[in-house]
Amino acid sequence: MHTRPSFSFVVAVAVAVAVLGSCNGSTGLDATGLRERWYQAQPGYSRSRPAINGAMVYFGTGDGQIMARDITSGALIWATKVSQEAIQGANLVVRANVVVAASVFHSVGLDAQTGHELWSYQSPKDTVGAPPGGASPGNLIDSRIDADNDMAYIPAWGASVSAVDLRMGTVRWVWQPGPIAGDTATSGVFRSGSMGVRVSGDTVFGTMWHDTNRTGGTSDAWLFALDRVTGRELWRVRMPFEGSGALIEASPALYRDLVIVQLLPARTYAVNRSTQQIVWEFAAPGATLSTIAGPEVSGDTVYVDGGDEEIYALRALDGSIVWKGVYGAQATRDLLLTDRHIIFPAGGELHILDRQSGKQLLVAAQPHTSDPLFASPAASGNGFVYISVGDAALCFEDP
Repeated sequence: MHTRPSFSFVVAVAVAVAVLGSCNGSTGLDATGLRERWYQAQPGYSRSRPAINGAMVYFGTGDGQIMARDITSGALIWATKVSQEAIQGANLVVRANVVVAASVFHSVGLDAQTGHELWSYQSPKDTVGAPPGGASPGNLIDSRIDADNDMAYIPAWGASVSAVDLRMGTVRWVWQPGPIAGDTATSGVFRSGSMGVRVSGDTVFGTMWHDTNRTGGTSDAWLFALDRVTGRELWRVRMPFEGSGALIEASPALYRDLVIVQLLPARTYAVNRSTQQIVWEFAAPGATLSTIAGPEVSGDTVYVDGGDEEIYALRALDGSIVWKGVYGAQATRDLLLTDRHIIFPAGGELHILDRQSGKQLLVAAQPHTSDPLFASPAASGNGFVYISVGDAALCFEDP
């Protein structure tokens, strides 16, 4: 597996694996302020946001399993071993009775009711022209996959997006950017990565980082649009910022005719999908931190981590600030928007902010261990929040 290129805005995430117990049923309001519904032990941890489908919620594990649990009790319904590696994609997706998940090197589709594996797929290789032993299958760590009722769309290192038949696993098309003027292919190694896609109607939008020198010391970020059926590239826009390494990871967010993307150095851009012009740009004046969290849109507002220990609510139409809320940390996974709250992890802490004002309501740690890790983004449904933690799956009431 490739070591991710160095990045000047480094995200420091404590990845601690704790030995935790398990318990069932509501425990009431615990010392951290969470009203826990259930807590179920499972091996290791997964970076993947859980997915909800009817009466089941799906989790990845640190030993390569996908687990289906009852949403009310956390009781295990089925578990399927799909990899020797941890489930490390940024999210699980369930569509048309199929669960799609990404390990480190391959993605899988499972029957959502039984856990039966329907297909397994490896993306194109990460690099071209690397020394023997240096190349690896497309890296999927922190990749945000998406799906509709027909296909799963899988972004990977090597800057590829693959469209895979949701039930059969047949590859419909594979997009790769090809040579880019001044890219590292001219020196024998091409290194880039696509790590986030969003399907909308007849279009798949994706993000790509692209090293412009062999060591990854300089890198640029791209937004692109593909025809959903054929994979034909419709357009591509380079963001007007240069950094290093994996410069852009998150999926695009959509608002009317705008496609909104955020770079790791906490710079946010809105691109008009019809004209490919950048309509607005936002960067917090005091930003010194990177952020893995991507933009999240609800109504007329887009929510972003400012890279300055604050969350911002921006007017999606023009990027103007609606409010900013101090939370005093660095988001280490994507944000979750519920009806009233913004919920996200910062390593061993879980932060909950009021969506209307940005006021910080709660900072929680795991009540079951002195060595906590909120490993995945959170998911929500039916008034409950689900999240992968170190060696367990956790469910609590949306406060």
